[in-house]
Amino acid sequence: MPMRFYQLQRPLPETAKHWSGSLSAEHVWTLPGVECPTCHETWSGQLSLPGVDLSSLLEQDSLVEPRVEPHAEYARLAALVQPLLPLGMMAEPGMQFGPLRGTAHGAWGPLSARFGWEVLVTQEALRHLQAAGIRGLVPVRTELQGLEAGVALHELELPIRGLLHRDSVLTGPKCRTCGWYETRIAPEPWLDGDALPHEVDLFRPENGTTYTLVNERFVEAVHALGPSDVTFREVRVMPVSRSGSLH
Repeated sequence: MPMRFYQLQRPLPETAKHWSGSLSAEHVWTLPGVECPTCHETWSGQLSLPGVDLSSLLEQDSLVEPRVEPHAEYARLAALVQPLLPLGMMAEPGMQFGPLRGTAHGAWGPLSARFGWEVLVTQEALRHLQAAGIRGLVPVRTELQGLEAGVALHELELPIRGLLHRDSVLTGPKCRTCGWYETRIAPEPWLDGDALPHEVDLFRPENGTTYTLVNERFVEAVHALGPSDVTFREVRVMPVSRSGSLH
């Protein structure tokens, strides 16, 4: 049978939580947002790469405070960061780097998601997922004060793989200066069956990097850990040759 895929999501606000864990934290470094002189947009993305270390940069202190900069200054800082990014990935405004630093409160379950795209696992859960042979795990230990004794949290840096199906994503023209383009994604997007990743069990699609996608192997491994404060919505898979409608 074909592999089934799911979107990992936070539970709805009205859903009772199993665990009381919460945190107030940010990643160590961030590129500023950008003011573009060409398209006149001011924007900032949301992608975090906790495994990217910027401590070797002489100007790392210029990459700590979240802010917006004119395009020339943003481009200068992005050029400093670019060589440290994973192969094939381009710097973008608002991109965040390094582990989460801050304060944690309450009790943490095996798996949780902040904002729906930052996936956190406990040390015990991480060992279980590794023992289960889950592929694509890139854990980065958080630097959080206030965790219960013996508890360690790791953020998973998900590989960028696969695509949301083109019929569930509408995009406008890309700005030649800053790269901004308008995007609309269907409320329940589906996956491009011709671009499915088969070498990892969790990933973010190239054209929807705030979406966390996993396959049934990952879901089964997580369910074996007991209750977590995440949900899994099954995602349709369609070959690009078939056409759907955005709704």
